[in-house]
Amino acid sequence: MERKLDQALVEQYSEEFTEKVLSLAYANEERLSGKDILNLTPVKQVNLLIVKSLFDQWQQEIDKLRSPYFDYSSEEVQQALDDFINILSQHISVDRSHLQPLAVKAVQDTLYLVFSPATYYRQQVRQLTTEGLREEDLLTWLKYVKVNRSLLEQYLDTFRQQAESILEPSAATQLLEETISQFSGSREDATSYVASFSEIYSFEPDQLLATEETVQAEYTPSPSEEAPPPPPKMEEHETATSDSTRTLHDYLSEQSPANTTLTDIQKKHKIDSIREYIGVNQRYMFIRELFGNNPQEYQQAIYDLDQKQSYVEAFNFLRHEFAQKYHWKMDSEEVVELLEIVSKRYN
Repeated sequence: MERKLDQALVEQYSEEFTEKVLSLAYANEERLSGKDILNLTPVKQVNLLIVKSLFDQWQQEIDKLRSPYFDYSSEEVQQALDDFINILSQHISVDRSHLQPLAVKAVQDTLYLVFSPATYYRQQVRQLTTEGLREEDLLTWLKYVKVNRSLLEQYLDTFRQQAESILEPSAATQLLEETISQFSGSREDATSYVASFSEIYSFEPDQLLATEETVQAEYTPSPSEEAPPPPPKMEEHETATSDSTRTLHDYLSEQSPANTTLTDIQKKHKIDSIREYIGVNQRYMFIRELFGNNPQEYQQAIYDLDQKQSYVEAFNFLRHEFAQKYHWKMDSEEVVELLEIVSKRYN
């Protein structure tokens, strides 16, 4: 049921699809409501995953309210918190800069759900099991999954057969692998989903498939793997072709010289964007080591960095917003590498 996707190309398509969607959505609006988000794209699964991300953010904010001085386990307090969340859900209001990273991630996840669902579920279970996996986590998750959900349903059924009410991360991961190996269902036909995506930005499924050189068995690549050169920005198909018009298909058809490295490519170009400069493996290293394994927070941080007017402003932003929060060691390899990239943007 699996098709191996090229992570870099999935990210590239997701970013450009999101850019087109948000340009339309925010053309006459400064903020979007919950209803707007539920109808944001023709791909309903994308919209639902954005809402799920908002729900996850609410949960994180609620957790920050907990205090050793009050009994948050009280039934009355729990009901008040539930009421509070319900009221908030009716007053969603998100500006473009905060919605963009959530939308990009939702597009990526949907593409994996459509073409490589087992890979998607592996990634999500790794994120869910930080403090263990509960049945209510799976039930909540199931509310937002409409594509290839039969695997998740079987995982939930298998979970319910366990004696434990909560599974430790390793046990939850092992149970998922057992569910995948025993799953007898088939992947849904992707045709209708491709058509929905193509209403905004057309593509052919084969354009996102990994080649023998780029095949990645896992959604999150190992930091030891060499990052491929970043693909050029995809352009829309035009009736008249020219040397400057390059499509995703063109990129896949080309072969880089064997002696060309990512470093060589980066040195030849001025850094106008931190986001575009950071390589695939660097991105996952930063997310894992510096941003608490939170892709949305990383994406928002990089977006904000690109808006800063100077290195000093960017450095202070990182120091106050993230270094203290995640207890960065300012002389660590990851921090030094990120600051070097930031300095290239402003020097």
